Amino acid sequence: MKLGLSSLFGRNLWLIVALIVVGQIANALAYGQFIARPRLRQSAEATARSLQAVAEGLSLLPEEQRAGFVARFNARSASGIDEPHRKRTTLLERGFLAELARQLGVPEAELQWRREGNGLIAVKPPGVPFWLVTPSVQPAHRFARTWIVASAVSGALALLGAWLIQRRINRPLARLVEATQAIGAGQRRLALPTDGPAETAALARGFNDMAAALARDEEERLLMLAGLSHDLRTPLAKIRLASELLRDSAQAGQADKELLDTLDRNLHGLDGLLAQFLDYARASHPAEQEQPAVDIELREFLAETLAMATGLPQPTLADGPAVRRRARPQALRRLVLNLVVNAQDHGAPPVELACGETAGAAWIEVRDRGPGIAPARVDELKRPFQRGDAARGGKPGSGLGLAIVERIARAEGATLQLLPRDGGGLVARVQWSAVPG
Repeated sequence: MKLGLSSLFGRNLWLIVALIVVGQIANALAYGQFIARPRLRQSAEATARSLQAVAEGLSLLPEEQRAGFVARFNARSASGIDEPHRKRTTLLERGFLAELARQLGVPEAELQWRREGNGLIAVKPPGVPFWLVTPSVQPAHRFARTWIVASAVSGALALLGAWLIQRRINRPLARLVEATQAIGAGQRRLALPTDGPAETAALARGFNDMAAALARDEEERLLMLAGLSHDLRTPLAKIRLASELLRDSAQAGQADKELLDTLDRNLHGLDGLLAQFLDYARASHPAEQEQPAVDIELREFLAETLAMATGLPQPTLADGPAVRRRARPQALRRLVLNLVVNAQDHGAPPVELACGETAGAAWIEVRDRGPGIAPARVDELKRPFQRGDAARGGKPGSGLGLAIVERIARAEGATLQLLPRDGGGLVARVQWSAVPG
């Protein structure tokens, strides 16, 4: 999943993270303002009163008893305290000394203090010639550390929960994106799972209804196209038969023969267009896509397919290694024959077929020496009814040849590439992805 701000998942996740961080900062500021500072002030105030009381008590004692009294006071202040020795004062200790100086009525810079061997801080109050040990601020420090750890743990748990919640929301959206991309790639029979929350289930049901409607519409169009093409072949066959009978008639003169030749050529072209319409309908029909794939030796398969190719120039098979691939034979044969017809009609001899394998990826190529196709028009000519006369020249066609190849290749898990050929011409390559080793 993408965590950048360009994705909805990333935006929502970082928004939740920002809110949690801002909440923790606000919590820390509130703790410092309403808990830590008052506790520190109370501790400094109590310590100041204690030091002032000690100072007054020292003034009432004989001078020879003062040192002993201070020693007992310091020992009692340090009783049960195991303060780690620090070279630097902590933030809490600096705040304590500043507040203690204010309570004692001296400037902070003039307050004399030192670190004792046991880690505690001793100060010399004004008018007292002895160092008096102050109570430890360690309990407050431990409380602050515990609060920080608890806040960090709760923040981490909140972030984890936010990530899990957003991931759960993003999962059906990711499935929807994949499904829409599959529909854009030509798949129609798709159905998203309708489980989960009511909102995502309603979205999935709406998508399934849309996909089913698109599939029905396309099947109806293809059925109409196939039926029309099939029905037109019957009158065309009758017209062809009538043309042959007229040609054999002894009364036909030379002018009639030229007219019949023109009629035959038009009939042949129209028959080819109808054949392409039928191929286009078959390429998208669910029954065609459900045919099982078999293991095919591509070079041998190309040799058999060339025997079925009609028209000129007659293609040849280039030398190459034996390559095996699983595919549907009938669909693959229509793919190759459509590429051959495209090269014959719009290219120039020699027309050559080849197969091979590159880095585990099998491919089939149909090469010619025609004018080629401008790279800017490659994607356009893969769409139905796009004619490449301006790019390739040659005989006009239905604009379905490359669209048929594109659909069959996609159904076979391959891609159609139209590449410029070294020395001039076009290379129509159908390439499968590499088979995992």
